[in-house]
Amino acid sequence: MILDDGTLEVFALHECAAQGRKPKKVIRPLFEPCFYGELNVGYRRQYAAMGVSQQVDKLVRIWQNRDIAIGMVAVLDEEQQYRIDNVQHLLDETGEPVTHLTLRRLGGLYDIER
Repeated sequence: MILDDGTLEVFALHECAAQGRKPKKVIRPLFEPCFYGELNVGYRRQYAAMGVSQQVDKLVRIWQNRDIAIGMVAVLDEEQQYRIDNVQHLLDETGEPVTHLTLRRLGGLYDIER
């Protein structure tokens, strides 16, 4: 398994506005950054997403992490933000445990709170 396309960091979405203020959402890191490998998005996955009016921008593979959930935010290479739309825990070609993440690009970017 080759994970040499860059680094991925997983964030959780939090509300950070003071009481009585306009709501503001920020993202906070959950885990240490990890390396990822980008996979090809197949036609079946693209058409399944289009069937429910969604899109798939990237499909990436990381070492298995069962704490990642749908709805979290993934930041690739410290700049691009994506919503995690699907999480699959699998074994790769050599039997190593991996997690495949289906990512959709976010329209607006969240502020990162560390």
